Amino acid sequence: MSQVINTNVMSLNAQRNLNQSQGALAQSLERLSSGLRINSAKDDAAGLAISERFTSQINGLDQAVRNSNDGISLAQTAEGALDTVSDSLQRARELAVQAANDSNSASDRQALNDEVQQLMDEVGRIANNTEFNGGRILDGSVEDLFFQVGANQGQMIGVDGVDARNTNLGAAEVVGDGALDSSQLEELAGFSDSDVTITVDGADDPIEVALDGDDIQTMDDAVRAINSAISEAATEDDVISDASLEAALRVNNEGETSISITGAFDTGFTVDGGQALDEDGDDLGAALFDNQGDINNGGDNNVNLTEIDVTTRDTATQAIGVMDGALTQISSLRSELGAVQTRFESTISNLEIGSENLSDARSRIMDADFAAETAELTRAEVLQQAGTSVLSQANAVPQNVLGLLQ
Repeated sequence: MSQVINTNVMSLNAQRNLNQSQGALAQSLERLSSGLRINSAKDDAAGLAISERFTSQINGLDQAVRNSNDGISLAQTAEGALDTVSDSLQRARELAVQAANDSNSASDRQALNDEVQQLMDEVGRIANNTEFNGGRILDGSVEDLFFQVGANQGQMIGVDGVDARNTNLGAAEVVGDGALDSSQLEELAGFSDSDVTITVDGADDPIEVALDGDDIQTMDDAVRAINSAISEAATEDDVISDASLEAALRVNNEGETSISITGAFDTGFTVDGGQALDEDGDDLGAALFDNQGDINNGGDNNVNLTEIDVTTRDTATQAIGVMDGALTQISSLRSELGAVQTRFESTISNLEIGSENLSDARSRIMDADFAAETAELTRAEVLQQAGTSVLSQANAVPQNVLGLLQ
């Protein structure tokens, strides 16, 4: 090896190795002080990108857990209020049973009625004033509630709104009504030749509407047949209650299309026609038809909580039935809210497991292994000390060349 002064290769080599060991020492100190294996993109670009995606998912899942807990709180608030409503209805029913007894005088029944009305007012107040986070939850003002229960778009749970107003409780539900516009269905002429029988199940004898495939060729024919049969039944003295109507008529267009007819009635009834589509899925026009009428000698069963009183035996007896219907509705609503809470709890459990697994995966990428980093730190410190000593000796080599000049 040549003896030179201008270039000290051994010193340059020692400097390079010393710089490397110093960098390793600095990296080990950074990882041990931060607890992270990746402190910047240069440490592991791909690992950093993956861990950032994991972080987004973890943060989303954690927030979804909080959202689900909010959903549980809302359901608990609503269910607690309905529990109070149920207590009021139970007390009102008890009073109605008492008022139905003819041992009571008119003044007794009036006193009982006064308490019943106060209870009904309280039911209405609870429904109209129960709030969660500033929003009313029992007055029917919100049809659907949606809760984001996932980290990603579209991961929602929908909850039906609750209407516990005293104007709604105890009342019969109306499916719908409308008028038949036969011109909308002119293109549907030519029904199938098969016969269709529609049965309306009532409290007494069922009503059967026989649709002869040879005679029923248009929707007008079907409507007339249905209305005729129902009208005949409505003129009888028997009370028909809790009835339902279901049927399907199939037309002979190139693409077979069915028209559904559904309905329900108590002291009156409604028959709704479905929407007709051609073979391409295009609307031929929606047609709704109805036939509503009062049944002779039938009672009015569409009383809600705001209309009841117990001042007579008959009204007290009717109030008992209304209370039973209202209590059934409240029980159903509470059951739904209980099911919602159970669903949210299951969702929370699943979210927490997902967050835990993602956190574990992110940890394997991001977190520093202290055992390995401590060993690396010790190695870097030894190399640093050795490199410093070697560099000192390498820098002294040119001085040896000067000895040749003496």
